[in-house]
Amino acid sequence: MVPEPSRIYERLEALERSSERHTALIEELQRRMDGVEGMREDLRRLEQTLTRLEGRLEALLARTSTWQTLVWAILGLLLGGVVAAGFELFKR
Repeated sequence: MVPEPSRIYERLEALERSSERHTALIEELQRRMDGVEGMREDLRRLEQTLTRLEGRLEALLARTSTWQTLVWAILGLLLGGVVAAGFELFKR
């Protein structure tokens, strides 16, 4: 028993529609996967930028710490000089 031609065409058309839906779904999945890959690249660049920023901040803090130490040393020397001068005055 051979199916009639109209039934064969109906099944062929249904298969074509199904194939078109599958192709559209595959294209959408590919587009989303490409988007995820782009996000991975963006995250990698963001991590690199954060690493560079951390390095710059550490260098800035080190310089600030150096300046603070220098200012405290100068203030200590000045205070020591004032105290020494006061003791010299009291000796006389």
